[in-house]
Amino acid sequence: MRWLLVLLVACRSATYDPIADVPHRHREVRDTQSAIAMILDENTTPQVYAIGEYHQTRRAIVATSPLTRFTKEIIRLLEPHAHHLVVETWLDAACASPPDETEYEVAHMMATGVKDGLEAHTLPMTCIELDAVFDSGGHVNFLMLLQVITDKLAATTRALLDDDPEHAVIVYGGALHNDLYPRWPLDQLSYARPLADAGVRVLEIDLVVPELVAYMPMVRDEPWFPLLGRASPGRVIVWDRGPGSYVVILPAQSEAIASVAKLM
Repeated sequence: MRWLLVLLVACRSATYDPIADVPHRHREVRDTQSAIAMILDENTTPQVYAIGEYHQTRRAIVATSPLTRFTKEIIRLLEPHAHHLVVETWLDAACASPPDETEYEVAHMMATGVKDGLEAHTLPMTCIELDAVFDSGGHVNFLMLLQVITDKLAATTRALLDDDPEHAVIVYGGALHNDLYPRWPLDQLSYARPLADAGVRVLEIDLVVPELVAYMPMVRDEPWFPLLGRASPGRVIVWDRGPGSYVVILPAQSEAIASVAKLM
């Protein structure tokens, strides 16, 4: 009997496909532009394009950042539908630290948006507000920082919609703040859900660079994670979280990352 159980487990392991357990719909298209065009066709009149990224970690395989991919491949597809670009940064704060590589990428993205006809906006962060997120030992209170960023994104986006109701707003930031379907207790860190509850038409698009997220413990429990096993240079995977909410797994650098994802 024991050998029979072992055989049954082995047979199930050989045929089990975790992608079959991924809820909702997912589709595969040939490239990023096709994926975004498909999403835009399904959501024709958003007032807010809530774009989110998973930030790079030290363990991540070197890859083109989602910010760079957005600048090169996506922003020009959204520009005809919007007039304002809000970016999760405070580059203009007088007390900000010297710019790093990511901030140069942000500046380049904003410059590209302006060149394409968008009006770019950063978050109005004061030095007092920045100081408030550090404790007496000089360590960042990350929960407070996330809450401040959420509040700033919400207020800035809401003000632009009120002042210019005829034009949509593109908001670029972390994949936490743009959640239309946030899980408790992270629901307090979403600017998108309260806007949607107030009647604003929000389109959420999360950009996933396979090499950046494959090793992130925080995404292993995400229902879309098994789809990384299909990551490839020759395809983009679009997962529908719910109405108006999409996860876009961008092309991988190589087929190898799919094997890494399958081992997680």
